[in-house]
Amino acid sequence: MANESARPSRGVFLTVITVLFLLLALSDFTKALQFVGNPAVGGLVILGHKFHGVLHNLILGPIFGIVLLAYAYGIWNLRAWVLPLSIVYAFYVPVNMVLFWSLHQLPPPTKGFIVMYLFLSLTGSVGTAIYLSYHRERLS
Repeated sequence: MANESARPSRGVFLTVITVLFLLLALSDFTKALQFVGNPAVGGLVILGHKFHGVLHNLILGPIFGIVLLAYAYGIWNLRAWVLPLSIVYAFYVPVNMVLFWSLHQLPPPTKGFIVMYLFLSLTGSVGTAIYLSYHRERLS
């Protein structure tokens, strides 16, 4: 029991981020249902490409969901292997956003939406990688 209490605390930031990654994983697991519900909005986006069709989303959604579940597990349990994953994800998210916005002709969202979306997505990806890098001594 003494060893368990000596384990470093996850803290509020990592706890919130873990919950958000669990929600993202749930979203990825349900991409096929989202697509069926509204094909114009639903669908997984990988490197800027939005996947259309139930089969694509049924296969790729759970794969990405599993990756996000592993990421959330690693953060929750403060595992050292989560740091490289966080760095890859920190690069993936901005690249995915830029490619998506540049490849698709979409009506421009409001400035408020853009600011909020960028804040949440970059805090969740880049912010988590930076936080874990600065606190890597807490990872086991």
